Amino acid sequence: MNERRKMGAGDWINAAINVLIGILLGSAIYGLVQLVISGFWLMALILVLLGGGLFLFMLLFDKLFDRLFSIGIRPARNPQPQPPKPLLRVLSLPLGFMIGVVLAVLGLDRTILGFVT
Repeated sequence: MNERRKMGAGDWINAAINVLIGILLGSAIYGLVQLVISGFWLMALILVLLGGGLFLFMLLFDKLFDRLFSIGIRPARNPQPQPPKPLLRVLSLPLGFMIGVVLAVLGLDRTILGFVT
C-alpha cells in the first residue's frame, strides 16, 4: 500500500475550504430535514429538484462552452502517478459536514451563516 504524502500549504488551504463547504452543506441539509419534518416535504422536494436541475444545466453549459470556444488541439495527457492525498484533506469535507449538522442542531447555524456572508 502506498504511503500518503505529507500535508503541504495547498493541502491545508484545500482542507480549510472543504471544512467550510461541509459546514454550509450540513446546515442546508438540516434545514431541508426540518422542512420535511414540519410537513413541507413538497417544498423540500422542489428545492432539491431545482438545485439538481441547476447543477445539470451548469454541466451542460460548460460542455457546450468548451466545445464552441475550444483553444485548439490539446496535447495528450500523460499524468504522473501521484501518491494518495493526505488523510486530513480526505476527511475534511465529511468532518465539516458533521460540524455543520451539530451546529445546526444546537441553533448556531444562523451565527455561522451571518459570519460567512
